[in-house]
Amino acid sequence: MRAGDRLAPGDPRRHTVVRCLGCGLAYLRPRPTREATGRCYPESYSGSGRGGLVEALEAAYRRRQHGEVARWLAGRRPLRGRLLDVGCGAGELLATLRADGWSVQGVEPQALGAAEARDRHGLNVLSGRFEEVALPEGSYEVIVFSGVCEHLHDPVAELRRARALLAPGGLVAVLFLPMLDSPEARLLGPRWMALDLPRHLTHFEEATFAEMATKAGFGVAGRETYSRRHNPAQLVGSLAPLLQKHRFYAAENGPRASAAPRLAAVAQRVAFLAAVTAARLPTRLAAVAGAPSMCSYFLEPAGGASARD
Repeated sequence: MRAGDRLAPGDPRRHTVVRCLGCGLAYLRPRPTREATGRCYPESYSGSGRGGLVEALEAAYRRRQHGEVARWLAGRRPLRGRLLDVGCGAGELLATLRADGWSVQGVEPQALGAAEARDRHGLNVLSGRFEEVALPEGSYEVIVFSGVCEHLHDPVAELRRARALLAPGGLVAVLFLPMLDSPEARLLGPRWMALDLPRHLTHFEEATFAEMATKAGFGVAGRETYSRRHNPAQLVGSLAPLLQKHRFYAAENGPRASAAPRLAAVAQRVAFLAAVTAARLPTRLAAVAGAPSMCSYFLEPAGGASARD
């Protein structure tokens, strides 16, 4: 499959997703080096906008939807404890989990997102890549990868490191993982927003993710197949590329616009919220029918104990 960069519609380059003939895993080839990866992300990729009434309403909507993650985790680890969010962005999910009783820490490779998490939410967020920052082993009851694993150069190595950082009885939550074998992905093809080339380096299916988790020393302890926030937004962004959150972030963090473009941006926000609301029913039905466009997985170390590899 070949597709362009959805955040750079004027760029004529096309990126290619191939499949391993041995294990079936799909991945980007060629992929950017670790050193070049940062240039694939706009500075606003992890941002949350300048503010304003419509943006404030959407921020309230996002906070409400982050509550679904808090409920998922509370149902599996009701005693709370220490939680690490890998790739925490501007810290909105982390702030929600802190309010739910977790002792939280984050890691974020983008300086803009890490600074916003610290300044706006007062969070303990380390700047840097997960594989490089110093973290205490055997210390976290939960480690979260929210919309992250598909961006990693070596997901198995990162999951193995997470396993070493877990306290006994710990849990790794791999949230909102796009499913390449979903009917939505097959139908939309190169238009599918979750391809997100060249930022998404690996494209998972249920079987290939389960195999990767096994290689990292985990078993799948459970999964969620529907997110009120993410599944509908993914469908909307695929069908209407202008209604994508990262395009909103780019516009809001760029130079101040004149009144007319600003009104157009507000109209886009309103259209986005309306479209996402309308998309909830078909995406929920797809999940109930066993054909979700994304899944959230909850992993426990094989054998029930953490290990340092």
